[in-house]
Amino acid sequence: MTATQVLILIPTYNEAENIEAIILALLGVATELPDYNLDILVIDDNSPDGTPTIVRTLMQRHTNVRLITGKKQGLGKAYIRGFKYALKQGDTYDALVMMDADFSHNPVAIPSMLAKLTDSEDYVIGSRYVTGGTIPGNWPLLRILNSRVANFMAHALVGIDKRVTDVTGGYKALRLSALANIDLRDIQSAGYFFQVNLLHAFLEKGYSVAEVPITFVDRRFGVSKLRFKDITEFLYRAYKLNPDSTPRRLVRFCSVGATGTVVNLAVIALLINLFKISPFIADPVAIEVSIISNFILNHNYTFRFSHHKDSGIQWRSKLLKFNAGALGGALLSFLIFSLIYRYGGAHYIIADLCGILVSTGWNFWVSTKYVWRSVDAGA
Repeated sequence: MTATQVLILIPTYNEAENIEAIILALLGVATELPDYNLDILVIDDNSPDGTPTIVRTLMQRHTNVRLITGKKQGLGKAYIRGFKYALKQGDTYDALVMMDADFSHNPVAIPSMLAKLTDSEDYVIGSRYVTGGTIPGNWPLLRILNSRVANFMAHALVGIDKRVTDVTGGYKALRLSALANIDLRDIQSAGYFFQVNLLHAFLEKGYSVAEVPITFVDRRFGVSKLRFKDITEFLYRAYKLNPDSTPRRLVRFCSVGATGTVVNLAVIALLINLFKISPFIADPVAIEVSIISNFILNHNYTFRFSHHKDSGIQWRSKLLKFNAGALGGALLSFLIFSLIYRYGGAHYIIADLCGILVSTGWNFWVSTKYVWRSVDAGA
C-alpha cells in the first residue's frame, strides 16, 4: 500500500522561540504514522527574530523540512503561498495540514485528522467546540467572547451551516485534489477571516467537511498576532462574502421597502392632484402599486440568487403570496400603531415606527419562508 503524502504548512512571523520545538514534535509524530509520509513547510514572513535561520539549520539535518519566505502580508497571504507551493509539486502530495507554530495546535491531533481525511472527507477541522473539544480553562471572558462571537458572525453573516461548530478554527487537514479546484484568487482575506473564507469556498464547491475534537491551548511563547485591523477585516469580509446571506438580503429588502414608500407617495399624489381621484380610492391604489413595485424589485434584486427563471405561473403565484403577505403586514402595522398610540400613550411617530419595524420583519419572514423559500433552504 502506497503511503499518503502529507505536507504540513506552518506560517510564521517571529516564532524563533517555538519553531524548533514544533518541528521536532512534528517529526516525532511522523515516526508514529507508518501509512503517511510527512513533509514540513515553514512559510515565513521574513521574521527579523531569526526564525528562518533556525529552520535552515534544521533543514540540514532533516530532508523533509522546507522553507519559503516572503514579505509580511498577513496569515491568509502566507497560506496562499503555501498552497501554491504544494500545487506546483504536481502529484507529490495528497493532503495538507494547516497549523500554528505556537503549540496552540497540538501535533498529537494530526493522526486523527488525517484518519478522518483518508476516510473520504475533503476538509477536516480540528475543532475546539465539537463534542470532546476543549479550550483553556483559564481563558479570560473577553477571549472566550471574541472566539464565540467570531464563530457566530461567520454563521450569521456568511450563512455557513451551523453544524460546523468551529468555523474560525485554524487547525485543519485538506485533500489537495479538492484544493486544486478552488480558485485561490477568490480568497482575498489577508487576516484571520481567511479561515472562514477557505471553508466557505470548499462548501460552495460541495466538498465534505468534518470535525474532530482537539484540546486547544494557549501559545507557549511570544504574543498573539491578532490586531484591530484583523477584527475590522473579519466583519467587513464576513458581510461581503456571501451575497445571499440573511443580513445581505435584509439590507436589500429594506432598501426596496424605502423605494416602495417613494412609489406610494408619488402615485397617491399623482392620482389626487392630477387626476382628481378621491383619496379613499387613491390610497389603496397607491398601496397596491407600491406592493407590485416592491415585488418586482425583490424578485430581481433582493432574492435574485434564490431562483432560476420562473415560468409565468410561478411568477404570478409568488406575486399573490407577496401581495397577501404585504397586506397582512400593513394590517399588522396598523394594529401595532393603534395599540402603542392609544393604549401605550406613545407619540404617534414612535408608534408608527414600531408598526413599520414589526411589519418589515413580518414581510421579510413571509418573503423568505413562503415567497422565495428556496433562499432559506440554501442559506
